[in-house]
Amino acid sequence: MLGSLSCAATTGMTPSANSMPAARAGLPPDERFFYDALADYGDWVLIEPWGWVFQPHVNWVAWRPYQNGFWAPSDIYGWTWISTEPFGWATFHYGEWLYDNFQGWVWVPGHDWGPAWVSWQAGNGFVGWAPDMPNGAQWNAIPGGPYLYTPTSQLASTDLPQHILKQEQMAGRAQQMKPVENLMVRGGVKFNRGPAFEAIERETGTPLPRVKLEDRELGLPVTAGHTAAKPQHGPRPGPADSLAALRHAAEDVARQARDLSSTKSRVPDKVSVVRPRRPAPDDHPREAGDASKPRPEPAAPASADSSH
Repeated sequence: MLGSLSCAATTGMTPSANSMPAARAGLPPDERFFYDALADYGDWVLIEPWGWVFQPHVNWVAWRPYQNGFWAPSDIYGWTWISTEPFGWATFHYGEWLYDNFQGWVWVPGHDWGPAWVSWQAGNGFVGWAPDMPNGAQWNAIPGGPYLYTPTSQLASTDLPQHILKQEQMAGRAQQMKPVENLMVRGGVKFNRGPAFEAIERETGTPLPRVKLEDRELGLPVTAGHTAAKPQHGPRPGPADSLAALRHAAEDVARQARDLSSTKSRVPDKVSVVRPRRPAPDDHPREAGDASKPRPEPAAPASADSSH
């Protein structure tokens, strides 16, 4: 079971209204935290109708979300994305990604933490995942299609990027993949756990490790009963939890993930994550599986399958 989570924040460092950059001022107050925390790792660009979005400093022609890292099987949350990138603690666990024809991949901030905000497919010895995108996004604009794939036997490998395939590399097998809807609610947030561990174990003949997610402490005392998928409505953090401490923790956790990803091995029993506490949002918790949200379609029509 996941232990109590530590929390962090960045109060006491708010720029004055006169000096506030346009992008920061244009974000809702409860999302300016992300502007401050991610300032070293990318730029904020204005794309209507979504507003100010984050564009990481990457090769946007070749880079894709949920590609640089690996999946950790957690009993509590299902398949949890462990990013090798220092901005990944935010961009793969809050909000959604959007592909823009001019800017490439950009991140739209969100309020609720999840193990990953993706849609899943499975079938024919492969598993696929695609980032959830906001209403109005065009899936057919994504070069190579929205999904990334890997053989089922490699889903729990730390060197996952070495085994990732795009749709054109699947030689038609993507057309027979079926959606995976394995929904769960935790802390008021609904998310997709991904393929059932038991189904993966039956298919591969190998037991999966059950990973414990350990929050990286940023100097605050542990808050009893605080769970990782719970919206942030707790007490406001103090100024001792600086942006520098958060960035240091994020870079250290990403470095650990890169070390694991550089070798072919199974996911370890414990994996560090960074999940700071933010000011409480005013809107409702985000839910996965919302019928109003656009979902990436399989290459060919297929019925929903929750047995994976």
